[in-house]
Amino acid sequence: MFFTRKCVSLPTEKQRSHRGAQAFTTFGLYCSSMKKLTASLLLLFLGIASLQAQMYSYSANFLLSERNFCDTIPIVIDNDLIYIDVETAGRRCRYLLDTGSGQGMVYESDEVRRYRELGNVVSYDASNHKDTVRVVQLPAFRMGRIRVSGYVASVLPRPATRQKYDAIIGFDLFNKGLYAKIDTRRRHLILTDRQDILDTEPGYEIKYKLKWWVPYIYVSPFMRHVDQVLFDTGSQSLFKMNKQSFDTHAYKSKNVESQVEERIDGHQAIATLGTETSGEIVFLHLDRLKWGEFSFLDVHATTTQGASRVGAQLLSYGSVVVNPKRKRLTFQPYNQNDNVVVGNKTPSIAYVPFNGQASVGFIRSDHQAYDAGMRQGDIVLRINGEAIDTFEDFQRYPFVEGRTYTFILRDKRGFDKEVKIEK
Repeated sequence: MFFTRKCVSLPTEKQRSHRGAQAFTTFGLYCSSMKKLTASLLLLFLGIASLQAQMYSYSANFLLSERNFCDTIPIVIDNDLIYIDVETAGRRCRYLLDTGSGQGMVYESDEVRRYRELGNVVSYDASNHKDTVRVVQLPAFRMGRIRVSGYVASVLPRPATRQKYDAIIGFDLFNKGLYAKIDTRRRHLILTDRQDILDTEPGYEIKYKLKWWVPYIYVSPFMRHVDQVLFDTGSQSLFKMNKQSFDTHAYKSKNVESQVEERIDGHQAIATLGTETSGEIVFLHLDRLKWGEFSFLDVHATTTQGASRVGAQLLSYGSVVVNPKRKRLTFQPYNQNDNVVVGNKTPSIAYVPFNGQASVGFIRSDHQAYDAGMRQGDIVLRINGEAIDTFEDFQRYPFVEGRTYTFILRDKRGFDKEVKIEK
């Protein structure tokens, strides 16, 4: 390495005087610039303050018509999901009980546009899509004998999938301090503001932590491994595992890889703000999934781009008590044992919306449609000669189990092909 030395001569008096004038001028320009910068920052601050003033802050300040109560509310179970029939504005509606949502949700409609607006909120869906959405106050509604008023809901675009409900009740129902027992076998929800009623319920207790106002717990999908998961009754599956989390576990233990059935490319989750991104899906066959000291045996699961989650299918095997004061979830198995054999199945094919059309989200090699030539990314154009222009057209198609259907598909290269599929 070579160094050079630079010779410097001292400035003359005239040069020093000239530089002083330059410095004074520069200082004046600096002060002027600082004034402009301060004014700009002030305007930016006022803009941010104005924006923040329009943002809704999470709150569970809705009102209940009773105190010191205990009510048994009938629930409806459909495809493992939990619905509550309510009365609002003189009519009956059906609300989904979704513990994976921090507060209520409702989909955009002419009626919803007439609801009282409260501001905006940043919303994340199950696939980690993010958007700023409106927040409204739902009309007062009655479930069981309890009248709820001032309940808040985010307004989301109507999803591509058909919905069987009018709105969502989120985990803020429990964050308000209400204790609950969800019993799908008896098809009821016990709801109370009295701690003494459900505080001593027996079962397998597990602590939850609130993140974004929803309950996260730790379960063990593999020996000597734990995974943080969302307790999410808005998800049908017993268990789904975040793909990045799975990769971390698989890197640490060969036992994890031994429970992999298949790896394929595709996507399947259709969330409220869009479909999850395409990537590798891992199909798992778990020896056991542990909830505290309770074990679910012979569990099939898949990975997902969203958060790991334990879903509504859990409630097929036992009831769950929610204790908001102690932040505990207690699982009470229906079989009175410390384990249950699940033996569930994961789908071999899934369809998702793509640019408004029905697309094959993924297809496993064991599906008969795969042998017939169907592949991930194929677009459904026609079924038995009937045009399928939208994803909604596909969902409305009247499939009958056991019948064979002729699909006209367009592959990723733009070529059309015919595939016969038995439903």
